[in-house]
Amino acid sequence: MIRKLIYLQFATMLFACRTAYGETGCFLQDTTTIKSIRLKEVEVSGRANPIKIAPGKLTYQVAKGSAGSSGSALELLRRMPGVSILANGKISLNGQAGIQLLVDGKTNFMDGENLINYLSSLPAASLDVVELITQPDATMDANGDARFINLKRANRTAGGLSVSLSTNAEQGKYSRTFQNIAIAANMSKLTMSHTYSYGEGTELIDVNSTRYINNGGDMGSNALRLDMDAVRKRNYRNHYYNGTIDYAPNDQVKMGAYVLINDHERTKQEAVRSNFFYSSSKVDSTIATGNVLGHTFNNFSTGAHLTIQLGAGSKWENYLDRQQFKQSETQDQLLDKFGADGSVVALQQKLRGETGGKVIVTTIQSKYMLDIRPNMTTSFGGKLTQVNMRTNSFYQQANDNSWQGRADLTNTFGHEEQLKALFMQTQFSPSDFFQIDVGLRFEDAAFKSRTTNDKDTDFTMLRSYKNFFPNLTMTYALDTKQKLSVNYHRRVNRPNFKDLSPFVEVNDPYLYEKGNSALKPEFVHTMELTWLFKNSYSLQLRYNLRQNAISKSYNLDEQRRTVVMPMNLEHASNVGLRFNAASISPLKKWNIQLNGNLNYTSFEWLTATDVHRNRRLVPSFQVQNTISLPFKLSLDLNGFWNGSTAEGQATMASLWSMNTAVRKTFLQDKLTLYIYANDLFRTNRPKIIFSSDAMEGKYRELYDSRALGINLSYRLHRGKKANLKSDRANDRLEENSRINY
Repeated sequence: MIRKLIYLQFATMLFACRTAYGETGCFLQDTTTIKSIRLKEVEVSGRANPIKIAPGKLTYQVAKGSAGSSGSALELLRRMPGVSILANGKISLNGQAGIQLLVDGKTNFMDGENLINYLSSLPAASLDVVELITQPDATMDANGDARFINLKRANRTAGGLSVSLSTNAEQGKYSRTFQNIAIAANMSKLTMSHTYSYGEGTELIDVNSTRYINNGGDMGSNALRLDMDAVRKRNYRNHYYNGTIDYAPNDQVKMGAYVLINDHERTKQEAVRSNFFYSSSKVDSTIATGNVLGHTFNNFSTGAHLTIQLGAGSKWENYLDRQQFKQSETQDQLLDKFGADGSVVALQQKLRGETGGKVIVTTIQSKYMLDIRPNMTTSFGGKLTQVNMRTNSFYQQANDNSWQGRADLTNTFGHEEQLKALFMQTQFSPSDFFQIDVGLRFEDAAFKSRTTNDKDTDFTMLRSYKNFFPNLTMTYALDTKQKLSVNYHRRVNRPNFKDLSPFVEVNDPYLYEKGNSALKPEFVHTMELTWLFKNSYSLQLRYNLRQNAISKSYNLDEQRRTVVMPMNLEHASNVGLRFNAASISPLKKWNIQLNGNLNYTSFEWLTATDVHRNRRLVPSFQVQNTISLPFKLSLDLNGFWNGSTAEGQATMASLWSMNTAVRKTFLQDKLTLYIYANDLFRTNRPKIIFSSDAMEGKYRELYDSRALGINLSYRLHRGKKANLKSDRANDRLEENSRINY
C-alpha cells in the first residue's frame, strides 16, 4: 500500500514536470515490477488570475473568474477595475466619463436606461473576454475619447447543442425582471446561434433643483429663485434578439451573417412642482405640471462577413453592416399656476407633441493582416461609412381648449454624413526587450445638416475635414517582470446625433433641453507613460488636451427659460495618475482588485462678458473583494468613490456606492445561484452644480438604485473555443456610437 502511494506521488510529480515543459504524455513505467500504469485523471489545483494588464488595455477572461459564472453583464461590469456605473446609465472608466461600449468590437448604440436594460439582459456567462481599452490603434475608428469597454461574446464550436438559460428578478421600490435564453448548434462546418432576452419593470426617479436667475443685477437679492421637485415613474419593456450563422468550408475560409433586433418601449409619468421666490423666503407662486411621455425605440441591423486565411502569416477580413434605428415619442403636458394662497391665477395650459425619426448607418470595411517577418506584423485597409438621418417634431398648445401650433418647437431636421478612411498599423520588435507599435489613419469626412421650421425657414450647414490620426507606442522590458511604455495618439469626438438635432424636450415651461446643429467636432491629443509589473500591476501618468471640447451648457433664452444644450468650449485638459492592481491576496481565499486615480481637469470657455474656468483635482478609488468560502460559496464586496468632478460649465459633487453578492454553484457548476444587493446605502445619487452669466444653481437625481436581486442560470454543454475566429468585429468602431437617444 505504501509503495503504491509512493508510485502515485511520483507519477503526479513527473506528470506536472512533463506538462510544464510542454509534454502531454500521461504514461509511466514501474521499473521495479515492469508494469505499465495509466493515470485516468490528474487534477492540478491552483488559482489562475483572470485579469491581465498590458499597456493601454486591461483584459478580463470571464471563464477564469467567478464573476462570469452568473449574473448579468451589468453586474460583471460593476466589478471591473476602474469601471463605475451610475443609475442613469452613465459609465466612467478610471474616474472619467465618455465611455464607448463595444460588443464584439462593435459600438453599442444605446445609452441611459436603454443601455442599463440591455446590459441587464445580457448574461455574463455568454461572454468570453472583457477588454478595457485606453490606447486604440489605427484600425479602430478615430471617433471617441480613447476609453472603450469591449464585451467579446464566447465563440464555441464543439459539436452538438449548447443551451444557456438565465432569469433575474430585482426589487427596489419597484420590481424589475429579465429573462434570457441562448442556443448554439454546431454541425461540422456550420454554426448557428440564437439569443433572446426580455426585460420589464418600473423605475422611479426623484429630481429636485434650485435655480437663481439674474434679473439685471447680481445673484443676490435681485435674483429670482426657482425650486423644482419632480417625481418620474417609468414603466418599460424590452425585447432583444441576436441570430448568427457561420460557415467554414475549410480551415482557411469562414463566412457568416447576423441579424439583430431590439424593441424597447417605455412610458414616463411625471409630476413636477415649481415654486417661485421673489426676494423673499415665502413662495410667491407655484406651477404644477403633469407629463405623460411615450417612447418607442427599434433597431434592426444585419450584416455579413468573410475571412480568408491566405497563408500561415496572412489574413484578409471583410464585412458589411446596415443598421437602422427608429424612434418615436409622444408628450401630453398639463399645467396649472397658483398664487401664494393656493388660488388659481391662470387658465390651464395644455401641450401635446409628437416626434419621430430614423437613422440608417451603412458600413463597409476591408482589412488585410500580414506577418512580414517573425518580428514584424502589419495591418492595413479601408472603410466607408454612410449615415442618413431624418427626424421631425410637431407641437401644439391649447389655452381654454383652443389649439395652436408651437413654431418654436416644431421643425424638421435632416443630417447626412460620408466618412472615408484608410489605415495602417505596424508592430515591430527589433529585440526581445523592445517593441514599437506605430499607426496612421486618414479620414475624409463630409457633413450636411438641414433644419426647417416656421421661424427659420431653411438653415443648411455644410462641413468637411481631412485629417490624419497617428498613434505611437514604444514598450521596453526592463527585466522579466517590468515593462515601460510610452504612447501618443490623436482622435476626434464627432457630435452624436441627439446633440446635433434641434428638437426640444420640454420638462416644464421654464426648463428646456435641446440639441445644437452648429456643434463642431472635438479633437483630442493624448500622451501616456505606463510602468507595468508582472502584467498585474500598473502605474500610469496621462495628459489629455481637448480642442473645441463638447459639453452641456446652461443658458437663458429670450423668454427667460433655462435651456440646457451642448456647446463647444475653447478647450479642456486633463493630467492624471492611475494605479491598477489586478490581484492582491492577503489570504489564500481572499482576492482584492484595486484601482485608484488622481485627475486634474480644467475647462475654459468664453461668454459675452468674461472668460470662465472650471478646474478640479479629482481623486477616485475603487475596490473589489472576492472571498472563496466552503461548499462552493463565494462572497463579493465592491465599492467606489469619486471626488467632485468638473464637467464643462457644471461640477458633479462627490458620490460613492457599495454592492455585495453571494454566489453558489450546483450540479457540477452547471447551475448557479447568485444573490446581490446594489447601492446598499442609496448613495449613488448624482448632484450637479452649474453657473453661468445669467444663472446658477444645483440639480440632484435620486434613482431607485438600492435593490436586492436574485439570478438563476443554467448551462448545458459548454463547448470549446473556435480555432478560426471571425474577427469581423473585434477591431472596429461603428458610427452608431453617436446614436444617443
